[in-house]
Amino acid sequence: MGGRGVTPGNSARPEQGRVTPGNTARQEQTGKRSVITTIMFALLFVALVGEAPVEFDTSLYNGQWRSVFAALGPLFTPIPGISLQPWQLLLIVLVPFCLGASATRLHAREMDRAIFVSAACVAVTFLWGLVQGGSAYFAYYQLWRWLAALLIAYMLMSVVRTERDLASLGKLVILSALIRAALCMYYYWAHLRGKVDPLPEYVISHDDSILFVAAIQIASFWAVLKGGKAAWTVAIIVSAFVMYAILLNSRRIAYVELVFSLPLIYVLIGASPLRKRIVRWAMMLAPVVLVYFIAGAVSDSSIFAPVHALTSTGDYNDPSSLTREEEIRNLLRTLVDYGNPIMGTGWGRPYIKIESVYSNYAADWILVLYTPHNSIVGLAAFSGLIGIVGIWGIMPVSGYLAARGYRNSTGMVARTAAMAAIGTLVTYSVQCYGDIGLQSFQGAVMLGGALATVSRVAMLSEAVASPNTAAAQAADALHAPVPRPTYRRPRPVPAPTRRLSR
Repeated sequence: MGGRGVTPGNSARPEQGRVTPGNTARQEQTGKRSVITTIMFALLFVALVGEAPVEFDTSLYNGQWRSVFAALGPLFTPIPGISLQPWQLLLIVLVPFCLGASATRLHAREMDRAIFVSAACVAVTFLWGLVQGGSAYFAYYQLWRWLAALLIAYMLMSVVRTERDLASLGKLVILSALIRAALCMYYYWAHLRGKVDPLPEYVISHDDSILFVAAIQIASFWAVLKGGKAAWTVAIIVSAFVMYAILLNSRRIAYVELVFSLPLIYVLIGASPLRKRIVRWAMMLAPVVLVYFIAGAVSDSSIFAPVHALTSTGDYNDPSSLTREEEIRNLLRTLVDYGNPIMGTGWGRPYIKIESVYSNYAADWILVLYTPHNSIVGLAAFSGLIGIVGIWGIMPVSGYLAARGYRNSTGMVARTAAMAAIGTLVTYSVQCYGDIGLQSFQGAVMLGGALATVSRVAMLSEAVASPNTAAAQAADALHAPVPRPTYRRPRPVPAPTRRLSR
């Protein structure tokens, strides 16, 4: 290629320095991680820790500070004229290298179909909004992060090939969470504590809750499945470090996300010795947890922040809860009075603000009527039944694949990945219900990783189950009793009759 002749010395030698769409299959055979996988992981890491310039992200650190990761800011600065970020363009450039012909064998068909259906329903409801007079500009800001999550999932399914890649993806999430947690602590103690009064509502950002919770889940699930002092020591250190950042960031939805994922994980485990150990530990810790909640109900100390967060969620005396409830009523009235039950109002159209007692936001927030805090009810208002079933339907499909992969897997990495993916699906859903999750950039990256993980775990479990099934059948055939023939008395052979000659 490229003018070189083919000689006997180099005809069978794989290309070393060139990246091609079929390159990953060749490197899979040698057990090495492909260049495209490494680049994809680096792009995700940049998305999780990178910081956009203040003029394009005023919510991070309340728009007052930037860390050393602001050096990555140019990747998140929209290019004039096209309103796309260089990070988005890099993701698009990687698409043909991730979607080679050999990569499609790594995809779970159910996930492929769910992604295609979700994207198609987005396109249909987007066109419906334009026909109804909606704005393509506002529809873009409503939808691009969800579409990015679908694209990330499809690309990761092609480049995440082995359990080693799944483990690296989990370590990437934990490392990103530790970095963001450390920055949260530094900014609080160096720039806020004793210098700003009153303290801001949050320290770092709203979107970090998904990342923080996912890191705790990955470390904890690995410790539960693997066991041993080393795994539990790492889990305790990571969880304590990140939990302190959650406490400082003062986002109560993070505690809700942690609590809501536990019942699903308990159901996923099924009847097993592990579930018995969890029940035994839960019974032992129940009195301590009960005392903690009772003390938190009568104390305002920050050490009881989880109790305050859980008890104030849905409280009609809480202004934040009242604002969410009013916003939900406005969304439902918009769907009923101005939308279509099948198609909704269409994307690019604002919801109608019928009530505005609590939900009064800053006038310069021009996206407020297009990006409601409750993204799930907003999805129903903007896209109707097609949105809830077609767009959001990828979530139950992913949960099914994760459960199937967990039950059929034998490796601890695959099982941990399945549990963490289900936890991330729950975390993302809670974030969407309570805090503009559909328009969260970090949320989109985490969702894309979770969707790809459940697909790969399902495929890896099938690859393991097939030879195991064949081996079991062969073993059964080998050890099956050999049937003995029944004894039958031989019939007497009549003596030949001799004919008398005349």
